[in-house]
Amino acid sequence: MSDFFTSNSMIMLERAANFQWVKQRAILDNISNAETPNYKVKYVTFEEALRSSIRQAAQTATPRGAMRAALTGSVPVVHTASDESARMDENGVNVSEQSMELVRNAYQVQHVYRAISGDMSRLMMAIRGQ
Repeated sequence: MSDFFTSNSMIMLERAANFQWVKQRAILDNISNAETPNYKVKYVTFEEALRSSIRQAAQTATPRGAMRAALTGSVPVVHTASDESARMDENGVNVSEQSMELVRNAYQVQHVYRAISGDMSRLMMAIRGQ
């Protein structure tokens, strides 16, 4: 039997927060290296790996344990775009695009933190008996 802190939804929220943190670091790396010759843009993926793991887990004989393993084993992957260059010095950073990604990521982080906060508020309400 699982408890509140080790439920699939809490593990998913923890993984989402981790992904957003890794993505934030990659975007900030890209922006800070916007003037570095031959710098290639980094981008982070997580959804594809998670989706693939969940599909595999759903097809196993014991999907409950396999689903937990799929959630806990999914990690964000940092890729380097070797074929993109925005300028003649082979730098691949488009600062406007990265700035937009930074804003999008900030909204996603805010959503994840609100979800965690909401879950914690419900837990506190249950503890208090309200």
